[in-house]
Amino acid sequence: MRIGNRNRRLVILRRVETGTDLLNAPVFEWQTWRTVWAEKIHKKEDERFASDLHQRYAVHLVIFRISYLSGISEVDRLECEGVTYDIKGLRELGFREGTEITAESQS
Repeated sequence: MRIGNRNRRLVILRRVETGTDLLNAPVFEWQTWRTVWAEKIHKKEDERFASDLHQRYAVHLVIFRISYLSGISEVDRLECEGVTYDIKGLRELGFREGTEITAESQS
């Protein structure tokens, strides 16, 4: 994987329990887990309809390629250039040469 294509800062967020509320229920917060350089590839843009909200919203599917990173999972989130993405899929490139992350944002 060529390092020259990785020109975006990608923040990987992990959901962490930060305490409990007044009813002793756990309180969670998204915190920075790692910050890495990534290549960003626009895959697809779509528009969907939310029946419960009766409105349309845009969906953007992108692929991020980063150096191999163990420990990342589909329950983590990504943040790049002020946009938050949900991870939809992970794929190892080569033999631990890189990680390809398929992610989706909604606006």
